[in-house]
Amino acid sequence: MRGWTVAMAVAGVLVGMEAGAFQPYFPGENNPEVAELRAKLAAQEATLARLEEEAEFYAEAERLGVTTAVRASRLPERQQRRLAMAIVREARRNGVDPMLVVAVIRCESSFNNYAVSHVGAMGLMQVMPDTGNYLADKAGFKLERHTNLFDSELNVELGTAYLADLIERFGTPERALVAYNAGPGLAKKILAKRDKRERFMAGYPAKVMREFRRLKAQQARELTRLEEQRQTFNGPG
Repeated sequence: MRGWTVAMAVAGVLVGMEAGAFQPYFPGENNPEVAELRAKLAAQEATLARLEEEAEFYAEAERLGVTTAVRASRLPERQQRRLAMAIVREARRNGVDPMLVVAVIRCESSFNNYAVSHVGAMGLMQVMPDTGNYLADKAGFKLERHTNLFDSELNVELGTAYLADLIERFGTPERALVAYNAGPGLAKKILAKRDKRERFMAGYPAKVMREFRRLKAQQARELTRLEEQRQTFNGPG
């Protein structure tokens, strides 16, 4: 039987080379057991790809100092890791500086997953339920329950997408932060009048941007330290 299979395969290859159309048939290739093994292999490859991607995000989070910033939250260690990766992943996806996301989280909730504002904003980035529903629909899924906004990774996903959208609509991070804090409709009225604009910009937006600049300075020092360490290890030249 094995000799017959080999002969058929060789014949198929030879005929295929001449005709350019015939594909050899190998007994058992449509067997359910083979299909199951292929499905398991595909699942394992997908898992490996996900783990490699997560490792890449975490390595970038460490390099940029996001893990250090998240560590100050005193969240459980596993949650810190997931959160650091989520910040880098969503910042990269939306074209936002990860440290701006960290700055917003610090100013909005001080890393309290279960923070709720007096107007009902929820979670790390203080996303309003209606805004969460809108952002989830835009992303192609349903929020289901408002309490899902207490999930740190989901909150960062929606909050970062919202922040990026506001930066695109309002032109600068500072103006976008006015809208993030007051809502887009009211922000347009605030920004249209100089006295209101200057007074509001000196509050929440200035607070976030101060934190952002502090984090960026800390990041620059750490990157310099790592570069000096690398040069020392590799030696001159």
